[in-house]
Amino acid sequence: TMASALDSGRLTPETIYVDSGVVQEAGYSIKNSDLKSYGRQTMTEVLEKSLNTGAIFAQKTLGNKNFLEYLKRFGFGEKTGIDLIGEGAGNIGNLKNLNRNIEFFTASFGQGITVTPLQLISAYNALANGGVLLKPQIVEKVIYPNGQEEEIPPQEVRRIISQKAALQISQMLRSVVVKGHGKRADVPGYLVAGKTGTAQV
Repeated sequence: TMASALDSGRLTPETIYVDSGVVQEAGYSIKNSDLKSYGRQTMTEVLEKSLNTGAIFAQKTLGNKNFLEYLKRFGFGEKTGIDLIGEGAGNIGNLKNLNRNIEFFTASFGQGITVTPLQLISAYNALANGGVLLKPQIVEKVIYPNGQEEEIPPQEVRRIISQKAALQISQMLRSVVVKGHGKRADVPGYLVAGKTGTAQV
């Protein structure tokens, strides 16, 4: 959501919104996972604190149609085509009605749609690869009995977001690990970027 909004130019890491702790839509009250409100927050702080209301703010700046288009560009709702049997496509079916804001608001922070772990890894890889989605592969090269080697080159699927947006979101996700909820994920000697998940099971 945030990467897409950055790419669209609708907001920046420093864009501010006012978090009241709740968003009302279609008779529902959508709250932050910790049930708190934080007042004035930047988009970077939205990721650091994992604010559902901030994700909704970012999604609203995009609009439902653009948000859905970016989800598809990231590969959600379709198989990656990896050379393994039994891959699922995930399900973004509840976003087919562009007028149901509630579905888009909950999808903005990762609920109401299903994605496979492989799709999620591929999306993060695209951020790390400067905004380019690559087809996942499990074979790097084939070594034949005669010793000949055949490299299997990476396949570029498409550019999802600009290099600038990829750098911005990477810096924001780094901040999540340094300052936010993801501190335990940091590894000395590496620049780890990450994001916690909000799940209701």
